[in-house]
Amino acid sequence: MFLKQLFITVAAALAVTSCVSDDKETDFDWTPDFSDFNEQGYWKDCYNTDLNHVDVNGVRFSHQAEAFEYGGVTYSSWYGFCPSKSTDNADYTSGVWTDHQWSAITGGGVAGKGSEYLVACWRTDGGETSCRMSMADGSAFYPDDLYVTNTSYGYYAMKNGTPFNHAFGADDNCILKISGYLDGVRKFETINVYLAKGTAILDSWKEVELSKLGNVDTIVFTMESTDSGAYGMNNPAYFCVGAFSYSLVND
Repeated sequence: MFLKQLFITVAAALAVTSCVSDDKETDFDWTPDFSDFNEQGYWKDCYNTDLNHVDVNGVRFSHQAEAFEYGGVTYSSWYGFCPSKSTDNADYTSGVWTDHQWSAITGGGVAGKGSEYLVACWRTDGGETSCRMSMADGSAFYPDDLYVTNTSYGYYAMKNGTPFNHAFGADDNCILKISGYLDGVRKFETINVYLAKGTAILDSWKEVELSKLGNVDTIVFTMESTDSGAYGMNNPAYFCVGAFSYSLVND
């Protein structure tokens, strides 16, 4: 409670002065800065089964890859986050969408076409914490805001339908749910972001206010859709993160 009050007091002070003392709040504006991309423009280690996270500019994002054989063929899958700079936001409804799952519908990050962002794939079969982010050093922080949008795969699947999901109508919605944790305990607040509400499907970067989560050490993302069945969501469980701002309170 003391740290939270300190955060509020310092925020008010910063409104009238640009000076920040060493024991006060420090603000950070985070955007992806990444270099390990393959020729398709996404993280070259996306299917590396030896990794369980990816660090980008001091922020740690969960990641998991799996491989299995069936009928003599090896199949691979991944969950969590994957850095990308792909600009290919074309409609592949008549093609093979899984070959084009790493693109934001915007064709780039918050900085514009071709800039970097992260694609997230949420595990619908019981992997509630498959998409999470934290500081790479594990420290607590105050989240301020986050920019999110749809992948092109998610956008066109909700717009046009696929063999696995129907095209969204007036009564449909898809929600990204954002929760905060501190020392393994979930905070009371959950922030809901509509990736689709009826036929209005998000196709730009949306700024999401996170300050009411308070002091956290982990942010967890889950998803919810009206188009769901026995195995969870039917429409693709993807979203993108483009920028993030947060505050730290120095010791």
